[in-house]
Amino acid sequence: MNEYNSKVVISTLQQLIKILETHRMRYRFLGSLIVAAINGELHRNLGDLDMIIDSKDRDILYNVLKKLGYKQAGGMFAFARKYLSLDQIAHSTLLDVGFFCGTWQPDGSFIIGNKRVGLCIEAYAIKETRYVLHGVEFIGIPARTAATGIHASKTNPKRQKELLILKEKSIEPFPNNYIDVRLFGFKMDWIYHFWQKVLNIIGAIRVKMGLAFDPWR
Repeated sequence: MNEYNSKVVISTLQQLIKILETHRMRYRFLGSLIVAAINGELHRNLGDLDMIIDSKDRDILYNVLKKLGYKQAGGMFAFARKYLSLDQIAHSTLLDVGFFCGTWQPDGSFIIGNKRVGLCIEAYAIKETRYVLHGVEFIGIPARTAATGIHASKTNPKRQKELLILKEKSIEPFPNNYIDVRLFGFKMDWIYHFWQKVLNIIGAIRVKMGLAFDPWR
C-alpha cells in the first residue's frame, strides 16, 4: 500500500464524517478523495478535503471544527468566504477542509448563490455515491463527475496520475455540462468555462516558473 499521508487523511475523514452524520448534514465529498477511493489507496499526498454542504449547516460545521482546533484560512479565502460561498479552514495536524455552500433543491440539484445570480449543479452530477477508502465509508459525487473536473484541469501536474487511474478504470467524464450559470435570469454558462480556462493558463505559467499550479497555494 502506498502510504503517502494516508494516516492524516483517514483521521480527518473519520472526524468529519462523524460530525456530518451526528448533525444529519447532507454533503458530498469532491475531488481527489474520490479518485483515491476508486484507486483503492492514495495516489499522492492530499492537501485538503473538499465538499459541498447546505448553507444552513455552515455555522454548525465550522463551530464544531473550531473546537477541534480548526481556524478560517486567510488570504484570498477571506474574499471567497464573503463573496463566493466558498470557505477553507485549516488545522495544524489534520487536513484543511474546503466547502462550497449552497442550497439543496427538491429535485436533488444544488444551487450556489440564488436563482437570479449563481450557479446550479444538476442532480445527476451530485447523485449520492458511496465510496470506501481504507475502511472508511463516505458519500461523494459520481466518479464521472470527478472525472469531468479532473479533465478540466488536466494541465495541473497533480492530475497526471489521476488521469491514468481514470483511464485504467475506464471512467469517462460526462459529455455534457452539468453546471448552469444564471445572471439575473440569463443563462451564461460560458462564464464558468471561461474562468476554468483562465485558471488553467495561470496555473501552467506558474508551474513553468517553479511555483504551485494553484495561485492560492
